[in-house]
Amino acid sequence: MRRLLFAVFLAICPALAMADQSISGQWQANPGHGVLIVMDILVDGHWSSQTVQNKKVVAEMAGTYEQTKASDTTGKLVFKPITSKTTAEHGAAAVEEDDYALIQGGKVLRLVSGGDATEYKKQPLASK
Repeated sequence: MRRLLFAVFLAICPALAMADQSISGQWQANPGHGVLIVMDILVDGHWSSQTVQNKKVVAEMAGTYEQTKASDTTGKLVFKPITSKTTAEHGAAAVEEDDYALIQGGKVLRLVSGGDATEYKKQPLASK
């Protein structure tokens, strides 16, 4: 009976089994060309992001992600958009698979997708 209850609990709350605190936080990337990407990764398996180019919002997305760890600082992330608002220049939101590495003592999250790498710097939490 306990096993059944535990299985039901995991089915209802799948995010508990797919994320950990190592990658959670507020991250910001500045890949150049007037582009700024801000991403929030929550420990509960949800994420949101906003991409700004030349001071214009070109994409806002939110969804869930799955994390598969290879080590304490590396692994794979699969981002699955649930809601999105994008411009034609940005293109439609799609599932994205990234290899990740936490570097510089966890202060930088390096995401590699299709051979392209983007480095996100961890941002301090806002104070009251």
